[in-house]
Amino acid sequence: MVESQKFEIESHERLDLVDLTQRVREFFDGSTVKQGMLYLHSLHTTTAIMINEWQDALVDDLKSFLRDIVDDKDHFWHNDPDHSDCVRSNATSHLRSAVLSHNVMVPISDGKLVLGQWQSIIFADLDGPQKRSIVAQIIGE
Repeated sequence: MVESQKFEIESHERLDLVDLTQRVREFFDGSTVKQGMLYLHSLHTTTAIMINEWQDALVDDLKSFLRDIVDDKDHFWHNDPDHSDCVRSNATSHLRSAVLSHNVMVPISDGKLVLGQWQSIIFADLDGPQKRSIVAQIIGE
């Protein structure tokens, strides 16, 4: 059995993290799958999905880390009109997403999502603010 749903997410900052855990649980609660996997996939090249702890200080640390790994002041060919047709000047967003992942999988066991005590499902918009989409699929029996 496969069940799918598309989620719309609205970011509010250039680099924004959104806790999706509750929305994903609400989608999963409507499922009859007892054993399987929940698959989440972002439909954008400048976003990411991760599993980590959702705690205010750590969220700030994650944002700082993502800013530090790619310096906004560097020169990027993708942002250079002589080399690229990109009008958003968002090379940093693409590079930051390249070190993360566009998808995650969460096991389903005995009809429950298997997430650790401190694990949350986090969506990262690295080129906001915008409306974004992810697809969630429950695959199992």
